[in-house]
Amino acid sequence: MTKKKQQTPFSLPNYIKTKARTLPIYKCYINSNWMGLAFTTIIIAREHKNGNVTTGLFIVDMYSRGLFTSRVLFNHTKEHLKEIRDSIVPIDSETDMVVEIAYSLAHNIIYGGIAHAETRGFKPDKEFEVLKYFLEENDGSIEFIEIKFGTNEILKSYEDALGKDKFNKIFKK
Repeated sequence: MTKKKQQTPFSLPNYIKTKARTLPIYKCYINSNWMGLAFTTIIIAREHKNGNVTTGLFIVDMYSRGLFTSRVLFNHTKEHLKEIRDSIVPIDSETDMVVEIAYSLAHNIIYGGIAHAETRGFKPDKEFEVLKYFLEENDGSIEFIEIKFGTNEILKSYEDALGKDKFNKIFKK
């Protein structure tokens, strides 16, 4: 009697860890005025052979906490990707829109935000333990782009607006 090979149930975290980097980058998006925002949203889509995409959503606190939240949407249509892109609510609809960017810029903002936050005692959200495998390795193979995070003037204005105790509770560990 032969045993049938038991099929392992699908696991999205396992798929992201083992297969996501093999999917080519399809599109990357960001708020057009991301340099002036406290929080910016980055969308990275990777294309499957069937034409669908898996999308990583990354919200980066440009001033203090770095990668604030990250999520993945698995194997959906490109039409749904457009809906996701269009659902990012601009801060100022006159000047802010969602624009396509190179993967290298998205990579540098995410990993730069993480590095900046670590100097302030913060770690990326828990989902990033899996979603780091959605991004290319941060091993120097992606072109380095210097990004400014947490400028003192901006942090000082937050502290003035919130008061020292509330500011320290929110922005410092």
